[in-house]
Amino acid sequence: MTTLLEAAVRDHPEAVAVRDRRHRVGYAELDGISNCVATALTDTGSLTGRRVGVWLNKSVEAVAALHAILRCGAAYVPIDPTAPPKRAAAVLADSGASWLITTPERARSLRSCAPEVADGLSLLSVGDDDTGAPATGADATWEEALTRYAGAPPVRVSITPDDVAYLLYTSGSTGTPKGVVLTHAAALAFVDWAVDEFALTSGDVLASHAPFHFDLSVLDLFGAAACAGSVALVPESHQGLGRALVRFVTEHEVSVWYSVPTALRRMVEAPGSELAGTRLRVVAFAGEEYPTRHLRALHGALPAGTALYNLYGPTETNVCTFHRLGPEDLAEEAPPAPPIGRPCPYTTAFLRSPDGTALPETGEQVGELCVAGGSVMREYWNDAAKTAAAFVEHAGRRFHRTGDLVRRRADGLLVFGGRDDTMVKVKGHRIELGEIEAVLDGRTDVADAVCLIARDPEGGDRLVAFVTAAPGTTPDPRELRRHCRDFLPGYMIPEHVEVVPALDYTSTGKVDRRSLALRVHAGR
Repeated sequence: MTTLLEAAVRDHPEAVAVRDRRHRVGYAELDGISNCVATALTDTGSLTGRRVGVWLNKSVEAVAALHAILRCGAAYVPIDPTAPPKRAAAVLADSGASWLITTPERARSLRSCAPEVADGLSLLSVGDDDTGAPATGADATWEEALTRYAGAPPVRVSITPDDVAYLLYTSGSTGTPKGVVLTHAAALAFVDWAVDEFALTSGDVLASHAPFHFDLSVLDLFGAAACAGSVALVPESHQGLGRALVRFVTEHEVSVWYSVPTALRRMVEAPGSELAGTRLRVVAFAGEEYPTRHLRALHGALPAGTALYNLYGPTETNVCTFHRLGPEDLAEEAPPAPPIGRPCPYTTAFLRSPDGTALPETGEQVGELCVAGGSVMREYWNDAAKTAAAFVEHAGRRFHRTGDLVRRRADGLLVFGGRDDTMVKVKGHRIELGEIEAVLDGRTDVADAVCLIARDPEGGDRLVAFVTAAPGTTPDPRELRRHCRDFLPGYMIPEHVEVVPALDYTSTGKVDRRSLALRVHAGR
């Protein structure tokens, strides 16, 4: 991955590498900043094979930090900027991070809630604290690094394709986030393919809508570097605002967009939306289904000839199948949602039946999608049992079990068919319902908790939770939601928590999630 930035600096040193609300930074300048930070990180010892946490909002500094970590031979561990300190502490502790790059305010909040975690980290502080004074207690500061190490020799570490590039933490059923380990080779398999498939050039501007702890960000950050294009960082404050996103695309002359469908729908439906006059030429979406009727509206709003792509893949595989939409996918008689297509050239897949056998590779079949190939994760960090359960041997290869049910059509195209467990997706985020339930169950006034997704045909899926009270207690739903905020990122907070006398159960004794979901739809 480090070679991407090196090549861009060599061939296009003055080209704009990153742009945010305040800055436009060229490739040579980005390289210089990242080298200063890398030198500061390695000043007291090698970081080869270590992990470095990054808990920052989107910014030039955040992008430079990721490049700095990679050039040190370390792996970056991005933390959701909206994550409460307790969740950040859990990620940092589990990953065994050596350094944390964050703001003074976040460092202070981490120390307040988890001093034992903070004490085990070296801290590189970015920016002043909320009083305007320089950060105190940091092992290094961003400004000091840029000043002290300006002109320092390039940090060069031998890196192999099998070395870990980053850990992405996803929701875990036990209440603890799980780290997905991705190598340099895994990231490059996807990035190199995307550069070719989308015909990316140095004239492209890629919008970075996804947060850096979300796997969609890999295309924006490293696809841009691979073609010496520019990555435009969408501010967190814009992410849910359709008009603001359209204005951003226009002002930054964005040519390639990649996000969850929810963001695109908001852009199309925003009053006065004018996407037709933009430079968009490739629009890709992933993370959730995009209803065909809404895709027709998107297609009609975009500049003529804009290529539309449906990309599919869990965090563990990055993008493993793709489909470029054609007229047949947008026709009135088209299915309710487009297919997820065929395996990318760097992957291979098969469908697995419930009894564990491989289904025939021809004809219509329905089964669990299993994927092998260059973009697949190496393992779940520090969890051999979970890793073993996530893979299956087939035809002499190791395949990742996605847990997704897929239908293969007669023409060979794959169609997403949902999941058969408690993993759901809300606005592109893969969420383990068990993690939310574990947080609620941790309350002394809660006897049992069940979380589920209330599906809206219009695409506005939301999380709801039902709890029963522990004997002698009266849980307050508002307090239960506040409790969730202490442990979970914003996208995992149930929109509605209801205290019920008892949960519904099936005849086999399992919680009847379908019955509870019907309560939500019936408004009771």
